[in-house]
Amino acid sequence: MTISSCQQPLPIKPLYIKQFFDRDSCTYTYLLVDPNSHEGAIIDGVKEQLKRDLQYIEELGIELLYAIETHVHADHISSAGLMRQKTGAQIVYNKAAAIKSIDIELLDGDELPLGHFQIKAISTPGHTCGCMSYYIDNRVFTGDTLLIRGCGRSDFQQGSSEVLYRSVTEKLFNLPEETVVYPGHDYNGNTSSTIAEEKQWNARLGKQKSLADFIDIMDNLNLALPKKINEAVPANEGCGINFNPNIYVHEDFSMSSLYQIWQQENPDNLIIDNRTEEEYLTGHIPNSKNIPLGTEPDHLEALKDFKHIYIYCHSGRRSQTALTNLAMMGLENITCVSHSGLPEWEALGYPIAH
Repeated sequence: MTISSCQQPLPIKPLYIKQFFDRDSCTYTYLLVDPNSHEGAIIDGVKEQLKRDLQYIEELGIELLYAIETHVHADHISSAGLMRQKTGAQIVYNKAAAIKSIDIELLDGDELPLGHFQIKAISTPGHTCGCMSYYIDNRVFTGDTLLIRGCGRSDFQQGSSEVLYRSVTEKLFNLPEETVVYPGHDYNGNTSSTIAEEKQWNARLGKQKSLADFIDIMDNLNLALPKKINEAVPANEGCGINFNPNIYVHEDFSMSSLYQIWQQENPDNLIIDNRTEEEYLTGHIPNSKNIPLGTEPDHLEALKDFKHIYIYCHSGRRSQTALTNLAMMGLENITCVSHSGLPEWEALGYPIAH
């Protein structure tokens, strides 16, 4: 008599996670691998670190399925497009980010298969309008929505403090408390946290902080714009490969340059003053249109009628943000005065309207 025995299935090996760090932008990149199938995904790759990431992928024999982005980054250029060229990985974004030339657009609750695991998309706008967090095997990759003891800013790229608050408190904070939080950045040497820790100790959102308190905190951050914002955002709209040459932030484009444009009286050109209405009424460039920062979406259709748009403000800071906002909405041929504003116009003796 022979005794046959059934071969037991091999146990499923746990998900493997490799965390990389880009020192220049303090960005975390994550490589997720199912060691059973050798299928992998990379989250928030940095263009300057492409060689490092490709070497690691090759050494581990990973079949890279996805190059996933949590949002359109303003502080570094993504490696997603180059990663797709090198590995065949599909580029993944939140559909709300409205990025062209990608492969997979996700909605809230959609899932991506990764071997024996599923990556679940959690729409978490607020830092930008197209932020997405990704949950897999009791870990959540939060991009800039939830940081360790903090969160991302909400003052550009159609951000909203109220929306960000609800994304964190109503979605991320409702994940199991033992869920490990992997952020998109850290500036203090931290690598991960948990939902329980952030609910208790997050300085901006923890201890059931009210929406009003959160908005007050965010309104008073007074942060400088990211150094690479005017390069990174347009480049990342092309998945890190295509920089749109029709969007200009020239260091030498001054109010004197704008005066020459204004003198042409070309009806195909539009000069935008993106200060507040109150500031505009105290004095502005004649025939300029007041579109306060943050209201660009309300004027999008009308702006499409112009061949070139020029933007100014008081100091150049808001005009750079407005340029980025309009570029993200698909407009081209935009130039901004990035290092001065109306005070220089007045000092040069140019006409002022009231």
